[in-house]
Amino acid sequence: MTTLEGKRILVMGAGGAQGRVGARLLAEHGAHLVLADAVSEAVEAVSAEVRDAGGTSVTSEADVTDAASWEGLVSLANSEFGGLDGLVNYAAILSRAGAAETEVDAWERTLRVNLTGAWLGIRAVIPALLTAGGGSIVTIGSVDGLVGRGGGSAYQASKGGVRLLTKSAATEYAARGIRANSVHPGPMQDRMSMIVGPKADPTGVATLEGRLRAQVPLGRLGRPRDIAWAVRFFLSDESSFITGVDLPVDGGLTAQ
Repeated sequence: MTTLEGKRILVMGAGGAQGRVGARLLAEHGAHLVLADAVSEAVEAVSAEVRDAGGTSVTSEADVTDAASWEGLVSLANSEFGGLDGLVNYAAILSRAGAAETEVDAWERTLRVNLTGAWLGIRAVIPALLTAGGGSIVTIGSVDGLVGRGGGSAYQASKGGVRLLTKSAATEYAARGIRANSVHPGPMQDRMSMIVGPKADPTGVATLEGRLRAQVPLGRLGRPRDIAWAVRFFLSDESSFITGVDLPVDGGLTAQ
């Protein structure tokens, strides 16, 4: 069943592990996609996967922190698809330094990408969604934005901000047909290299994965498709009476 048939959706950060899987699932469910990423080669590769899934997409290199990039993406959606019905923003960077260890530049960069980028995206798409008569915005937070976990101060602050930014948009635009919800991934398989670095000892990575799995009641790490299913739900009419929700996709981690 195609639950997004004909919906026009902007996917920012489509070139990353979660964005790539998410875009493909949206295509499988009938969406027309505007795919954007800071790395043009990555987004072109995702577009090829979308075509293989029978989907329709256009691509653009874009900077999540740049208002003009966002405006260009909305213009692209208008010219190619006649408008927009939804946004999902996967773009983010990860910082694990603690409060005293975080450099000012790292703090500002993390908030600029993760929080200011989310706001710029919401601000850019709202006029198009209003023109369409409504739509759905999905932001990607983190369980680190829901509970304090120690370390990663800039990342946690940015993701906590994304949560309340989303609620603010949800309440502000609900009467005009725009819904906004946030999805909060728990420990994810695809995040290990970001946490420990690309040159990490495989044994150390396995140890970290084992420690994280032990914290999750369902006993495994999350997969990109777990997040993609939640995003698809919020973009579809199946969630038409849901807005302002924080949805942890974390195997029960934050239920403890």
